[in-house]
Amino acid sequence: MLDQLRAAFRRILALIAIVLGGTTALAAVLGAVSGKSILHSLAVGYYVVGAAVLIGSFVLGSRGPWRSEVEDVNTEIVTGQPATFRARSRRRRRKATAEERAESKRGSVGLFLLGVALVLLGALVDPSRRAF
Repeated sequence: MLDQLRAAFRRILALIAIVLGGTTALAAVLGAVSGKSILHSLAVGYYVVGAAVLIGSFVLGSRGPWRSEVEDVNTEIVTGQPATFRARSRRRRRKATAEERAESKRGSVGLFLLGVALVLLGALVDPSRRAF
């Protein structure tokens, strides 16, 4: 159990480092190319990525209690029924398990916290705003 938590913590830290590093690098390069202040460019980059992560949190958290299952088009081999000519697979709906719903909530909360942290980091770095 402790090994799983350590591995999960490492993956979460790696994800945060990649998001922060990528945002910082891209915002700094775009700021330098456009001739703007680097601090202002970093703040705008953190705001934009934070808002995108918050939208992703909302989308992930608003999944309903139903999940879709895709039925393979070639089921006539298994069922023995003649093939119908469909361009797409048949979809069935099933009720999500408790674990799937809990995982969706955990992912949504994690993304929400990351998005809020990015927006706050942008507010701390922004030279046009003062905290006090």
